[in-house]
Amino acid sequence: MTDYSAHVHGADQLHLSWVGDSASTMTVIWRSCDSQAEPVVEYRQAGGEWQTAVGRHRLTDDLGVLQEVNLAGLQPRTRYQYRVGCGGGRWGDVGSFETAPPRGEVTALDVVFVSDTGLIGRKDGLADGTAQVIEEIAKLDPLLVLHGGDFTYFDTDRRFEFLEEAIDYFFNQMAPVAAHAPMMPTWGNHELMYILQERIEPWLERYATPEGSEGRLNYSYDVGHVHFLSICAFQFDDPLPEERLRWMIEDIRAAQAAGQRWIIPVLHVAPFAEGRNHPSNLALRAQLGPVFEELGIRLVVTSHDQAYERTFPLVDVPERNAPTSDSLVEYGPEDGTVYLKVSPGGKRSNINKNFSNFATEEPPHWTAVRNNTIHNFARLRFTADGDLVVEVHGVRGDGSPTVRVDEFTLRGGRTPVLVQEAASAREGDSR
Repeated sequence: MTDYSAHVHGADQLHLSWVGDSASTMTVIWRSCDSQAEPVVEYRQAGGEWQTAVGRHRLTDDLGVLQEVNLAGLQPRTRYQYRVGCGGGRWGDVGSFETAPPRGEVTALDVVFVSDTGLIGRKDGLADGTAQVIEEIAKLDPLLVLHGGDFTYFDTDRRFEFLEEAIDYFFNQMAPVAAHAPMMPTWGNHELMYILQERIEPWLERYATPEGSEGRLNYSYDVGHVHFLSICAFQFDDPLPEERLRWMIEDIRAAQAAGQRWIIPVLHVAPFAEGRNHPSNLALRAQLGPVFEELGIRLVVTSHDQAYERTFPLVDVPERNAPTSDSLVEYGPEDGTVYLKVSPGGKRSNINKNFSNFATEEPPHWTAVRNNTIHNFARLRFTADGDLVVEVHGVRGDGSPTVRVDEFTLRGGRTPVLVQEAASAREGDSR
């Protein structure tokens, strides 16, 4: 497999972000070894004339300068070629990206979620799926990549003396994906817990995101008819702080008022997780379950525990955690909230040196599908009809073909209704 620690496209740590309007802007970040090099990007539509954009020095350290250039005035739903300046009149290789459709436009979108990747080449062998996960995501060429946190596991990857070295390595290994599609982060416990020898500041220096709240711990953005929220949930047992909860609710309501068809919260720690390594955060479940139900959230994307789990659509969380359907494949606007936990994206757990063991032999009544034998990532396919198809792909890390771990469809709409209540209503209407 390819050594992703090497530079990609002739540039170090090249990655894309959406800080502004996803339909008309793109932020390009890379490191130049030449601290005097001008931060410049050339870009064009395929076959067109090169245009030039100049940016700023985002970060300067002993290894050089992290450059940032914001491209603006781009056309929606358009593929662009680009190359970054490397100093001395030299340019990186030509890459490409695609802009999003205008906000609110219902059209097909292809998004990938991955989390808990770790770094290729760990000496303990636990990151045995990371390289193949990256390769398989790159093959899909998604419009957007959501990373759910726990990027490097610096505390147990002893190849690196300093956290910053591990971060540099991470961005280089992710470049086959992140140099072609914005890679938008959700912060995990490994980025925020000092006990794990990490801290958030070096990540914030390298990742460009919308401002959001609490110093960019939380933020949101629109991609066509979809509104994504990155919510900082990294504590194993605690709920969200009240300030964060208020921000989340206000943000969701504003997106609904703007007419966004889908609203997708992304959190690291999971309210529903039956693995022994990182079991369910019950305080988070009790806090967010009623909120998501009241707001009509259809899908919540999480990670953290190293196994795949997906609930049926649920209402009355946390009291009954009541499924509104027994289908494994399709849910309508009358159903509740599906909690999706997708992990690991390449790295097995340091706790048991493997995938997470489930706490019970039989899954709980709210669990639709679970699997703790494979690395996985999720593909979220928003269709032009307004539906959302979720595909979960698994890899073993040995080069064998991917397997389909799970697939289900959420039909467009938002209002959750209990199956029993809907049946009773129909009976009442027929009397």
